[in-house]
Amino acid sequence: MSWTDIIDNGRVYSMAHLQPFTHVYKVDERDITVHFTFGFHCFTDEKDDGKLISNRGERRSFSPTRWEASKELGSWIRNRLLDARVTLYHDHKRQRRYFCMDLYDYALFFQITKPESTVDTLKILVISAYGVDQWGRSGLPHKGPHHNLSWVLSQRAQGIIL
Repeated sequence: MSWTDIIDNGRVYSMAHLQPFTHVYKVDERDITVHFTFGFHCFTDEKDDGKLISNRGERRSFSPTRWEASKELGSWIRNRLLDARVTLYHDHKRQRRYFCMDLYDYALFFQITKPESTVDTLKILVISAYGVDQWGRSGLPHKGPHHNLSWVLSQRAQGIIL
């Protein structure tokens, strides 16, 4: 999933930072290759303040605030994601998802899949990422097992479904 630049209120917002990329993590003495893609919840919200954007039948509004925060995602993923604590939960469609809260009150929701016939290769779709105010904490996933992401990646790279 790749994104083209967005024009909202006459301003061009570059989406270069949300293009798919690959990063290799060293986990348990193995190199695990992870292909990252980003969903449109990383730069949209439901506040109806910005340009309407449709994706797979869902309509949301462009959010300059989420877009601005999303510019840090690539660096955060490359430098700090492996050390994150994640919570495994199931969404309303019973799909496995992971949630982590950054030290700076930045929430990430993502899905990890292992492509068939691959060794030490995973895909992570960052479904949503946004800053969380105190009032928004109660709506975040709290139930479910908590793990270090490095352990989760190790298990998923072996084909183990958590």
